[in-house]
Amino acid sequence: MKYAGDDRSRSQSLVVLALVLVLASIMGQTWWSVSQDYRQTVAAETTNGLATVRLLEEHAGQTLQDAVYTLDQVARKVRQQSDAAPLSPEQIRKLVAEYDLSQSRHLKALQYVSPDGESWISSPDYPTHQLSVAYRNDVFYLLSHPSHREAVLGRPYASPYDSQWVLPVSRTLFDIHNRPLGVIAVDLRLSYFSKLYARVAGENSAAVSLVADDGYVIVRSPFEARFVNRNVSEEVHLTSIREGAAEGSFEADFFLDDDPGINLYTYRRNADFPITAVYARAIDQVVSPWRDRTRGRLALAFVVAALAIGLSRLLLQYMARLQDSQTSLRQSELRFVTLFRQSPVAAILGRPADGTFLDANDAWVQTFGYSQQELIGKTASQLKLWGNLEQRRVFFTHIAQHDTLDNFPIDFFNRAGQRIHGLTSSRIVNVMGERILLFTLIDITALREAQEQIERMNHELEARVEARTATLAQSNRELEQALQSVRTMQAELVRTEKMAALGSLVAGVAHELNTPIGNSVTVASTLQFQVEALAQDLQNGTMRRSGLQAFVDNAAHGSEILMRSLHRADHLISSFKRVAVDQSSDLRRSFDLATVLSELCTTLEPMYKKLSLTLDLHVSSGIAMDSFPGALGQCITNFVSNSIQHAFEHRDQGRMQLRAERLGADWVRIVYSDDGTGMTANTLNRIFDPFFTTKLGQGGSGLGMNIVYNIVRDVLGGSIRVESTLQAGTTITLELPCTAPQRGAETAENLH
Repeated sequence: MKYAGDDRSRSQSLVVLALVLVLASIMGQTWWSVSQDYRQTVAAETTNGLATVRLLEEHAGQTLQDAVYTLDQVARKVRQQSDAAPLSPEQIRKLVAEYDLSQSRHLKALQYVSPDGESWISSPDYPTHQLSVAYRNDVFYLLSHPSHREAVLGRPYASPYDSQWVLPVSRTLFDIHNRPLGVIAVDLRLSYFSKLYARVAGENSAAVSLVADDGYVIVRSPFEARFVNRNVSEEVHLTSIREGAAEGSFEADFFLDDDPGINLYTYRRNADFPITAVYARAIDQVVSPWRDRTRGRLALAFVVAALAIGLSRLLLQYMARLQDSQTSLRQSELRFVTLFRQSPVAAILGRPADGTFLDANDAWVQTFGYSQQELIGKTASQLKLWGNLEQRRVFFTHIAQHDTLDNFPIDFFNRAGQRIHGLTSSRIVNVMGERILLFTLIDITALREAQEQIERMNHELEARVEARTATLAQSNRELEQALQSVRTMQAELVRTEKMAALGSLVAGVAHELNTPIGNSVTVASTLQFQVEALAQDLQNGTMRRSGLQAFVDNAAHGSEILMRSLHRADHLISSFKRVAVDQSSDLRRSFDLATVLSELCTTLEPMYKKLSLTLDLHVSSGIAMDSFPGALGQCITNFVSNSIQHAFEHRDQGRMQLRAERLGADWVRIVYSDDGTGMTANTLNRIFDPFFTTKLGQGGSGLGMNIVYNIVRDVLGGSIRVESTLQAGTTITLELPCTAPQRGAETAENLH
């Protein structure tokens, strides 16, 4: 016998097994990803290190090659001079001293050592003097091996006259007969290497070194004097570098570094000189990003694992509840039968396919007058219950397609032949695996009769209303024609006012552009003349260095003036273009308030610049708006125009201010003020009235502030307040939402 408990235990075991497999796959995938990421991180750092040491090695090789080239030049000069007669040490010293090192950034001094060990040093930084250098390993070697013809790299040492660290490169001098005349050496400034190495080390938080194959440190950055000339010949890693490939990498501690911890080293040997460039970064620093990513991966794996465990637990609980639900379902079916029998609403159960009655409740029996025995097994058609066959067709078509129908009007006949008007709500329900039609009927016969009476009364009322409506319609058409004429005139006045303001901006910007464009033309014509003169000198062969230098200086100065003038013109045109586009359209867009006001002030500047007036702008940063910049610019332009025409009339100076700041989280306050003549109380009270102006007959239409009021209230969705006192100036305060209302777009179109 099979028990429900056995199925539950088997299902729970399968869920637990699946959970274990999921957790194992999550942990395995996480471990694989972490391992791959570590290898890729170290490989990327190795690639970066190799690229760095290649550059450093090439830089060091070129620098040493330049030093050898300098020695070869001096040696060639000495060899040529010895053709006539043997040269004395004094003559050789003078030839060496004649070589100019002042233009070299990395060559510090030239030294000549005679065959008997006497030496002289010549440097741009210090007068020529005698100095003993025979103790140096490179000089000692060349004096002991006079037939050696290659350059020899010495050990770093501190210059005795200024204590700067230098690296000597030496070679033997020969006369025309290949007889040795002594040793010549050139000192390389280690600071030349240190600057580059310090920059590379600083940018990458690394240690950069240049090591000689003999086992001593030439230079190291970060610079520490204790590392210069340090002997590392016993280091096993240096042996591997000398005997291994030309470049490579390895991990080690305490190699070229006294600090504890393992470093990742990359190196490259120079093919021409016995030196190696070494680049090192602490492995902890290299893998620090990897550790951060690993913590993130582990956290994600933990979250996914916890989620899998939680889902498994919920699944087990759901399975237990599902089995409990099967028991409660049987009990629910029993309760449904009881409720069906005792429901006050007439209802039947039937087959959806043919409409055969399976059961009827007491309310149905009472409504239609048939007993249950007379109903069961029959159809409504057989009992002639349908009052409208079209309703029957629509009902069965809809219920077959959708399995549900609500408040469908339907007519039936009862056993006595009386018509019943009803509303049916029906469902196809699943009872023990069988599809059953549940049909309910609400008797609305009395309600239908009352509704028909109301409809008759409504028809009579509508006839009387239509007669009066015809008269009102004619009156409305006449009023609409008059209103349309008023709106047309208003739109034309608004357009005229707006175009006049935009025309003032165009005239001001055009006048302001004359100065930078005039400067540009003057400079360009001057440069053209000088280019023609220079070309003539070049053609005639009379060009001089001083003339060319003068042309270069004039061209540089002229280019600076030209660029400054053109940048000014470009700034004016760009600002005016954006402001003009905004003010000539009613488009809504997102914008930064500080940028829009700054561009607007730049465009307005020509209007007041010649009048000794100033406009100060103070806008808090970061105020983003979704509104109508053209409408806002039209308001500010009107304020400035009014100040120029009214507030500063007959005055030779004045100050205007425009400030903007946040007002809470979603609003902004814009305050415009001037220190002009102000307004009387009567003017202030009528400032927003249409066609009110104090310049009647002088070009003012009286619509400016009325348009501003409508824009602020209906387009921008804010409020405007004006304060003014005679001889004390005027202040206009706008409080606007950062996001304009949606109705503003339609209003903006009407105002434009």
